[in-house]
Amino acid sequence: MRIRTSQFVLAAVLMFACIGELYWLAEFGIADIEDVTHWSIVSGVGLVLVFVLIRSGFSLRWSDPSLALPQMLYAIACNAVAFVIAGDGRGVTLPLLSVILTFGMFGMSIRQVAFVGAYALVLFAWAITYVRETMGSLVPVEVHIAYFFMLAIVVVSCSFLTWRLTTMRQHIRDQKDQLQHALEKIQRIATRDELTGTANRRLMQEQMRQEFQRSSRSGAPVMVAMLDIDYFKRVNDTYGHQAGDRSLQMFAQVVQNSLRSTDLLARWGGEEFLVLLPDTDFSYGMACLERVRTQVAETTVAFGSVEIRFTVSIGVTQYLEGDSIESTVDRADFALYAAKAQGRNQVVSA
Repeated sequence: MRIRTSQFVLAAVLMFACIGELYWLAEFGIADIEDVTHWSIVSGVGLVLVFVLIRSGFSLRWSDPSLALPQMLYAIACNAVAFVIAGDGRGVTLPLLSVILTFGMFGMSIRQVAFVGAYALVLFAWAITYVRETMGSLVPVEVHIAYFFMLAIVVVSCSFLTWRLTTMRQHIRDQKDQLQHALEKIQRIATRDELTGTANRRLMQEQMRQEFQRSSRSGAPVMVAMLDIDYFKRVNDTYGHQAGDRSLQMFAQVVQNSLRSTDLLARWGGEEFLVLLPDTDFSYGMACLERVRTQVAETTVAFGSVEIRFTVSIGVTQYLEGDSIESTVDRADFALYAAKAQGRNQVVSA
């Protein structure tokens, strides 16, 4: 709203400057005071209408809430009429028209600029013709032709500058998009495991720190689980590392689909993964991880002409107030070793 209001203020200043010039001409008998008064009233009413539409928020219903194009068209029309009624001092209106075109066109598209330029040329061609045919003038026709050509030069120059500005803006937008994509890529590299797309150790430690602090304040339960694919070395030794990578990707996908959107899965190292379950009590956490174990056991990884199956052992613990991240993870790891010692493919709590 501040930007739109400042644009309107600029348009109003230009209009009042033109009104002041015409009254100055009328003061010395160059322009007719009655015509100037009527023109000033119409111009002022238009300004008030635009101000009300913008400040009331009514203009937000349209694609151009600042009403830049309507203001431009209205200002050019008022300037053309001022050219007609200014008598032999009409040349003073053209510099103001140049300012209107220069400042107004920079916020428009190329198509709008072309339309406004053609509109201005047509209006002033009519104004010059009207002055020559109905009012007469001591000014030679060559001067009026010079006026028109000067206007044409201004329109072409503004159109070129607008095109250049639009090109520069597009270039800046493209650079901004490229920078944004680069930053997103850097962020993914810094927080995500490249192979599985899960969180990496750094992101998991940060999330655990936040959830543990929140749990200490609110008392909300938090569970942490360590997952390890059973006999994963056999997959690599038997089918190769590509099969192992594919198995890790499928494992991460299956586990992620079995968790809630609020849970976080991270690759902790090798075939070990860590799961953070915030706002989760013991019974629900065990049920959730049992579902994960079942889904993994039912998963088949197709690799070439073979189908790879594997199971997962899970150790789970609950965060205790005052515990560090390291001690909590150690308890989950201890439970994981217990699950392996008891035959694998099961969930054990510490």
